Amino acid sequence: MTPTPQNNDPKGAQNKDSGDAQNNDPDDAQDKDSGDRYVKLIEAQLDEIEEREQRGHATRPPRARGRTTPIAVRFDEFTIKRLKDLAARRNTGYQTLLKEFVVERLYEEEKREHIIE
Repeated sequence: MTPTPQNNDPKGAQNKDSGDAQNNDPDDAQDKDSGDRYVKLIEAQLDEIEEREQRGHATRPPRARGRTTPIAVRFDEFTIKRLKDLAARRNTGYQTLLKEFVVERLYEEEKREHIIE
């Protein structure tokens, strides 16, 4: 009976196994699935924004998952006036409209940069 070689380094064995796993499709599939979920979430938000605009009346925007973080952004008075005027025409709050603009533009830039498809 010949002795079988043993690897006494469990971390080495894990590193070897995990290195092999990175070359397999399951990891790539997980990345693709999470990207697909992200795209579907963004597209659903954009669809809701379009529907609100078509109806011509204010409804609450879709709630973001988790908490939102308040930030300070400085605009010149003319830009704020334009934003408030447009928000009033759409019967929504100017901060809500600003968030919609940011989400829409971010989505377009991510598509352009091939971050999402």
